[in-house]
Amino acid sequence: MRAAERDFLILLLAMTSGAADSWSYLGLGHAFAANMTGNTVLLGVTVFAENYEARHTLIALACYALGVALGSFLTRRVIAKAMWSRSISLTLFLEALLLLAVEAMWIDIKSAPQTDLRNAMLGVVSFGIGMQSGAMLRLQIPGIVTTYITGTWTTLVSGLVRLGASREPPPSGRLSFEERLILQGAFLATYFLSALATGWLFHFHRMAAGALAAVPLLIAATYGAAHDRKAAGSP
Repeated sequence: MRAAERDFLILLLAMTSGAADSWSYLGLGHAFAANMTGNTVLLGVTVFAENYEARHTLIALACYALGVALGSFLTRRVIAKAMWSRSISLTLFLEALLLLAVEAMWIDIKSAPQTDLRNAMLGVVSFGIGMQSGAMLRLQIPGIVTTYITGTWTTLVSGLVRLGASREPPPSGRLSFEERLILQGAFLATYFLSALATGWLFHFHRMAAGALAAVPLLIAATYGAAHDRKAAGSP
């Protein structure tokens, strides 16, 4: 797989993460499926909040952690810094099935889950996103983690400062360094726009709110698996 193809799949996964966070916060209990930093803060403020329910954030945190564990286990044999892997495609397929199942349930109940079902749906989405995080860590893409953006913001801004302040190219070469900054910027824009689009869907086409989380993920998993199969058949 070429780097450009891998980067395209990364952007699809960024779309999944932004959409999942937007959907889970708006419709599944005001907790994030991917942004565990936000959940940790929300859990902390419950100490002083009278009307905030801590159960949602605890469910998201616990299920995300379990998903990371499973994703890490499924991709444990992937070579560090590999371009892609069949086990990564398999992990993303499993995640896509989980998100599609939750979206199907969301449609079936007319996008109005009761408390227990809403918590279960939040847990499944968070578990799936955690699987993605655990799997993608094996690729070790500099400055990119597909399910949260604080680190990407930090490395992007730091990289821009370095690029503008230094007359000498970075050790890895100026071209590759600039390409990495472009990918980071594209990742952040994709994450934001997918969250924005999911918010729009939630307010105007509510039953489709989970589609933007599941469909790009399924495309990424399918493309990766097809490439793996093609590579395996090559002489």
